[in-house]
Amino acid sequence: MRYIITMIWSCIFCEIIGFIAASLTQMQFNPMQSLIIGAVFGLLFAIIIPAITAKSYKDKSKYNKL
Repeated sequence: MRYIITMIWSCIFCEIIGFIAASLTQMQFNPMQSLIIGAVFGLLFAIIIPAITAKSYKDKSKYNKL
C-alpha cells in the first residue's frame, strides 16, 4: 500500500511541476510524459529511501521507535 500511495503522490507532484515548467519555458505541456516520470521517480524513491534508512544508526531513545 505504501508503494501505491507514494506513486500516486509523486505523479500528482510531477504533473504540477511539469505544468509550471512548461508554462515557464513556453513549451507545450505533455501530461502523459509527466505521469510516466512521476511514476518512475515515485517507485524509485519508495524502494531506495527505506533501504537507506534501514541501515541508519539505531539508539535506545524513545524517538527511535517512531
